[in-house]
Amino acid sequence: MGSEDGARLSIKASPQILVLLQGAGQSPHCGVAGTVYEYGANTLDGGEYVQFQQYAGKHILFVNVASFCGLTATYPELNTLQEELRPFNVSVLGFPCNQFGKQEPGKNSEILLGLKYVRPGGGFVPNFQLFEKGDVNGDNEQKVFSFLKSSCPPTSELLGSPEHLFWDPMKVHDIRWNFEKFLVGPDGAPVMRWFHQTPVRVVQSDIMEYLNQTRTQ
Repeated sequence: MGSEDGARLSIKASPQILVLLQGAGQSPHCGVAGTVYEYGANTLDGGEYVQFQQYAGKHILFVNVASFCGLTATYPELNTLQEELRPFNVSVLGFPCNQFGKQEPGKNSEILLGLKYVRPGGGFVPNFQLFEKGDVNGDNEQKVFSFLKSSCPPTSELLGSPEHLFWDPMKVHDIRWNFEKFLVGPDGAPVMRWFHQTPVRVVQSDIMEYLNQTRTQ
């Protein structure tokens, strides 16, 4: 897998794949018990442990991020998504991870500086919460990602080239690359998952369509 372009993946569906978990009588948990409210994480500066229960009643967009990925350029689009969807009680949460091409090599204390001065640069500051760097796949994966992945079908058939993927063991539900996204509903249940190459504007449109559908039900 060269980088974020997913050139070595074998994918039947469009790279803008969206997995919708609710509707048509399908359980939003896909047979997995519990909610994200059972989990939490430390903020990027390590100053606070955030229990995800505090987001109860809101929609949460979980994103595994990286500072030296081609898709890092979409950080400003995530800011826009957060700004425009905040009135709809949508909160974006970012989780730096170094397991895909070693594209988040810095310490927690270096990540915001890298975003501000290197990529995207130009003084960029995220307007959404970032958490401590950690694993999203493998033996040491954060438990909230174990839950999210178990609740959602994978976004492609294969993981990609092993030389660019840094975890063990590899499983079918694993996250494929930086900037995959999971939407969790106001009851703490996952409802959507997007392939990493899906444009942020499409993710935002999908979320708005979902919100409109749920309001009319």
